[in-house]
Amino acid sequence: MVLARYTLPTIAPIQAGETLHGYGCRVLAFVLETSVTATLSDRDLELAEHAYPIAVGAHDIAPIAVDRLSAVQHAVLAARATRRTYDAEQATNATACVPPTGGTRPGKPATLQPIPKPLSPASVAIDIRF
Repeated sequence: MVLARYTLPTIAPIQAGETLHGYGCRVLAFVLETSVTATLSDRDLELAEHAYPIAVGAHDIAPIAVDRLSAVQHAVLAARATRRTYDAEQATNATACVPPTGGTRPGKPATLQPIPKPLSPASVAIDIRF
């Protein structure tokens, strides 16, 4: 069995003298070309989101190009929403595991007792035949 190794494409960082609008348009074009948002930072995705109205606002843009850019915009928005959800879950999980710091002396820890599982009458009755 041969395992193929595949690396996701990345975008070159912002160049010296490149405006944020220009870089955002380049990020938008990168997602359009590669359909990859995983290698982009949150800032890159935000710049692509802001560049979308500039890209579709051109007076001579074809309707098919608007449709493709709209699909890219949806992918960018979905990636940002997924990251926000993941970050919120991580923050919730991190604070759920932190012990309270109230300054009071903790008492004796509670002893956990197993809760007996109620058995149904069918599981209690055993029919043994020889």
